[in-house]
Amino acid sequence: MPVEIVGDVFSGIFRFILRIFVEVIFEFLIKGVGYLFCRMFGRKVDPDGLTVIIVGLVIWGLVIFGGYQLLSFLEIDSCLDTGGKYNYELKECVLSD
Repeated sequence: MPVEIVGDVFSGIFRFILRIFVEVIFEFLIKGVGYLFCRMFGRKVDPDGLTVIIVGLVIWGLVIFGGYQLLSFLEIDSCLDTGGKYNYELKECVLSD
């Protein structure tokens, strides 16, 4: 009996946390960004439509890709700033003595 009560309490807590996670990630970050972008190009945009979701996912994909490219650039720049040479084939910094 006490085990079932504890299980129900934890189940409710995890369900609540999952619900908040879905609301924040899906509704705000994906659909919100997609809606704002689609709204720039048209007045009649369904905030719950498939187009908004796809556009939001594409935008976040581009943001992640751009962030990865930026980190690669900063790694190369840091190597060159220290006086080294960057080996593009091995993707490592070669410091001269």
